[in-house]
Amino acid sequence: MIERHVGTELIAARPVLAELAPALRRAASLDPASLARLKIGGDRAAALIRLPFDVLVGRSVAAEPAPGAEAVDVTVRAAELLAWLDGESTDAPPSRDAEWRTGVPPVAGWQRVDTVPDEVVRGLVRTGSRALQEAADRDGVPGARPRAAVADAVLDSVVLTVSAEHGPHAEISLRALSALTRMAFLPRGSHVAVDVAGRWVRVAAEFGSVYVERAGLGLGVVIR
Repeated sequence: MIERHVGTELIAARPVLAELAPALRRAASLDPASLARLKIGGDRAAALIRLPFDVLVGRSVAAEPAPGAEAVDVTVRAAELLAWLDGESTDAPPSRDAEWRTGVPPVAGWQRVDTVPDEVVRGLVRTGSRALQEAADRDGVPGARPRAAVADAVLDSVVLTVSAEHGPHAEISLRALSALTRMAFLPRGSHVAVDVAGRWVRVAAEFGSVYVERAGLGLGVVIR
């Protein structure tokens, strides 16, 4: 595989990339091999990161437009990008564009379905966590994790359904809501907004969003 050299692009964007570092650190702590797709252009910078449990997470921040600067769209490893941002490596991370195999939800065309208080989301996640622990206990391994097939069934279960009057409805899995809390996207006292666009559902929290591809086509998280 031929690596694309992106050092110049990333050096120019280094200040705004530092603002994305907290989300990158949380993702890298879950999986050092996590891929981060960086998209920088106009007045926004975003990082989409693949988590090890089949979810994309992301963060978006304002960026100062640089006159004449080209838009950036490159995939790197989150841990390698952090090492460079932290000064542990003198070289910018190499491109890993060929390793990115996840679709990206649309930017526009979203329709609001409803909003949900954060305490409702946290309550559903706590209930799901208890269900996972009870499943492990039933397997005779108290304090351990349940079998993978059981864990996937619990995580993929629909725990939240919202609908708009005379409009669309959306079903959200425990896996999607857990991603919001594990990545610290959902501050206390806030709300999440549930939107739809085509086959996609977006669960938008204050610091990031979850995107669920409907009709069994997959699940991911991307930046609001």
